[in-house]
Amino acid sequence: MRIPLFIEFNGRNVLVIGGGGVGTRRAVKFLLAGANVRVLSLEFSNELMHYAEQGKIELMRGDVNNEELLRKSIEWADLVVIATNDPAINERVREVARDLRKFFNDATNAEETEVVVPFESEINGIRIAVTTEGLSGIVARRTLDKIMNFLREDEELMNMARVWYAVKSRLKEVVSDVRTRLSLYMELDNDEKFNELARKGLVDEALNYVMRRISSRN
Repeated sequence: MRIPLFIEFNGRNVLVIGGGGVGTRRAVKFLLAGANVRVLSLEFSNELMHYAEQGKIELMRGDVNNEELLRKSIEWADLVVIATNDPAINERVREVARDLRKFFNDATNAEETEVVVPFESEINGIRIAVTTEGLSGIVARRTLDKIMNFLREDEELMNMARVWYAVKSRLKEVVSDVRTRLSLYMELDNDEKFNELARKGLVDEALNYVMRRISSRN
């Protein structure tokens, strides 16, 4: 069973098998997340070539059917992305990745993939990721659009997101104990005065209110 997770990829090694359109999109996505990206293929898109010229992506021109090259490349990776149009090659990559206990994202086979790369978006610190796990990418995108439109139209929720971001940032500066901070979060969640300020998006007033509450506890 797949479990939804957000994973930090900064500094992680990502190997992309395939230099076409799908491989390019996956490579750029992980590059922008801060990963070290290598692409193994016989051919590469112009976009990949451009990134390689800038020293941002490493291109390895080679035949995936070369067993030694394939295994050595996968051993380097924390995550393997499979993005070729050859089912036999994709199956072999999955086999080697499993053998070496490496997670893989098969962009060509939703049923076989171990890691799903969902459609995602963000607003005011709220990140939404949607997948239908192969049912339909079109449905997943439309679902994401509906969710994002709903959030944009909810002014009070967007205000609360801004206020809570400011409050949590300040509390992390002034309250070192994690358990104490969690207790404060729960208190504020049930505090009608704070929630009124948050719904209105009154960041400074909410911060002052929280600091007064902390002072009164000491």
